[in-house]
Amino acid sequence: MCGMQRIRRKDYYYTDQKKQNHWCQPCYEQLKTSAPILLDDGCEAMKKDLQKLKNDALAEEGWVECDECHSWVHQICALFNGRKNKSTASYQCPKCHLKAREKKVAPQKQKVMQFAKDLAHCVMSEKLQNGLMATLNKEYERRAKEVGCSVSKIPKACELHIRVVSNMEKKHSVRDEMFKRYEKRGFPSEFPVRSKCILLFQTIHGVDVLLFGLYVYEYGHDCPPPNRRRVYISYIDSVQYFTPRCYRTITYHAILVEYLRYVKERGFHTAHIWSCPPMKGDDYILYCHPHQQKTPKDEMLCSWYHEMLEKAKNEGVVLKIGTLHDDYFKQDGVGVADDVTSDPTNIPYFEGDYVPGEVENIIKEVNVQEEARRKEIEGTHVSKRRRSGQKPMGKKRGTRSNPGELVNQGPDKVMLKLGLALINMKQNFIVAHLRSRKFSAAVDRGDDVTNWKDENVEPGEESNSTNQLIKSLKKIDAGGDGTDVLSNVQSESFGTLRRRGTISSTVDVDMPLESEFFDSRQQFLNFCTANHFQFDELRRAKHTSMMVLYHLHNPSAPKFLQSCGSCYREITHGIRYHCKDCSSFDLCQDCYKPVVTGLWAQRDKRFAHDKSHRFNAINMETSNETQKSRALKPHLELLQHCFTCFGPHQCSSLNNHRMKDIFDHFNGCKVCWRFFALLSMHARKCSVRVTERCPIPYCDPIRERNQRLKQQQQLMDDRRRQ
Repeated sequence: MCGMQRIRRKDYYYTDQKKQNHWCQPCYEQLKTSAPILLDDGCEAMKKDLQKLKNDALAEEGWVECDECHSWVHQICALFNGRKNKSTASYQCPKCHLKAREKKVAPQKQKVMQFAKDLAHCVMSEKLQNGLMATLNKEYERRAKEVGCSVSKIPKACELHIRVVSNMEKKHSVRDEMFKRYEKRGFPSEFPVRSKCILLFQTIHGVDVLLFGLYVYEYGHDCPPPNRRRVYISYIDSVQYFTPRCYRTITYHAILVEYLRYVKERGFHTAHIWSCPPMKGDDYILYCHPHQQKTPKDEMLCSWYHEMLEKAKNEGVVLKIGTLHDDYFKQDGVGVADDVTSDPTNIPYFEGDYVPGEVENIIKEVNVQEEARRKEIEGTHVSKRRRSGQKPMGKKRGTRSNPGELVNQGPDKVMLKLGLALINMKQNFIVAHLRSRKFSAAVDRGDDVTNWKDENVEPGEESNSTNQLIKSLKKIDAGGDGTDVLSNVQSESFGTLRRRGTISSTVDVDMPLESEFFDSRQQFLNFCTANHFQFDELRRAKHTSMMVLYHLHNPSAPKFLQSCGSCYREITHGIRYHCKDCSSFDLCQDCYKPVVTGLWAQRDKRFAHDKSHRFNAINMETSNETQKSRALKPHLELLQHCFTCFGPHQCSSLNNHRMKDIFDHFNGCKVCWRFFALLSMHARKCSVRVTERCPIPYCDPIRERNQRLKQQQQLMDDRRRQ
């Protein structure tokens, strides 16, 4: 990948010595020869030092040797976890395992693998799973009734497990142009939001397979308008291995319907969906889809979402289905208020949505036009005053002589251009109203809605379950038997009609759950890409799911292992030789001697390494990650104190002076580069705004590097708008 642009097969590209940063041919030509290039790890490189390679290499699959017959098997086919491959690990191939069972030889005791069902449930995952099971049971009964057989003879979708693997509190920052233009109108600089990742696993052939992923953003009651009490369904992705296949769409629809039901119970009033299929070659959540799996067209995906929302409407979850354009760009729209000026500050501003990126481009275009118009008007006024000899107009605005912007104020230019951009694809921006129009208007005004008596039906509209209930009651009043109709009425809708309870405060009862590689879609995609965790084949999907579950059950396990700079294989066991002079260069114990002695460099220059460099031997069998994490906490606190202490020179903390001495030594020492990791940990949690300067050294460059990584997500979102 060059930035967010995929380098095509058979094309030439350029990379650094560690092969972590890549440039395609056009981007390489734009690099300056004399200027240093800042790499993602904070180091610098010159253009002349970049290597030219061809994108024709295939990632070699790892192998594992059977300890019994000494045959070799692919690690992916054998479902072998290379991250647990220590020197004491043993492996027995399937053939030897079957022979041992025939001879009734007790197999070697292995640690029991932890599956998807062993992941902890939360309140939301339990509700989603219970709702999914109820929907599938009804579908089994319907199919049995159609075929005319018992439910036990109907094929079923078994061993389904829904889990929430990330529940993270974030702050969604408003982009620069939007904030500069509408800051004086009270538009906030950031929105607090809960980001959640929901996964669906199914046990296929005795192995859990990750089939479906969903990322959502929940803007609660404490979020400022226009995002208050809204949810945004950001990304959905799946692979086609679901069995039986006839229940695949029903299952995915049921998960979304149950999620909308859950957030409605928590007090959210609107759900937003951007129906946008991925471009060719792009992946949203799951890396490398099967080649035979077709990407849905635009119209097909919109129809898929509308079919799901119609099911939710029939069950009383959704009251009304509309579009963003109809709600905010028509005079009678839900989001249009009579006493409020229509501008982009009234439109929900979601992370990863179409609106933020498009508004940025429109504002830049409008600013250029307004600046040109201002210069033209100033030039015209000056020339007129010179010809007529009139005095210049007073500076005070709002008077009859100088009305300024208070008279004949026209519609917002950005809003007009945004409406024109949305009108041709308004069907792609779906809005599902979970509660009444009066309630959403009260929320946007900032009214207290905790004691709001909820209306379940929009004026002039009734859900199917309500109609069925009314028909059954009329039938009973007429002396007939209405139990057959009552049995089809959703119990939850019936209970809601009777209760009409108060509105919740949207407080999430589930505790925050952070996952290093599931906190964002881009992080998980990068994790799978770097480790070649793919879903293009069922065997790969099984192995990838196994590794994902391993990391979910073992959060402290290393997400990325160091690769050998010679053979490019992950160093999982034995001795790892780390170069003390290079920032990131390691060798495995098999390649160490040939590379250091220069034996392999005689055959290929790729294996050449500076003989003056020294290496440090690290035993991969020992791991003390937990102790390291505990020891780093006081260091981070001391780091914060060291460079924010503005007291007298005689500071009471002796460690304060020691930390400053370490920094003075760190500035001129190449060996102490590991201290950089402590600074990186601070930069990730730094609360200083990106536009401002942090007093801690190296924090700003590291944050700029992290900002570039964050822009990967924005670039993907911008590509979705094209």
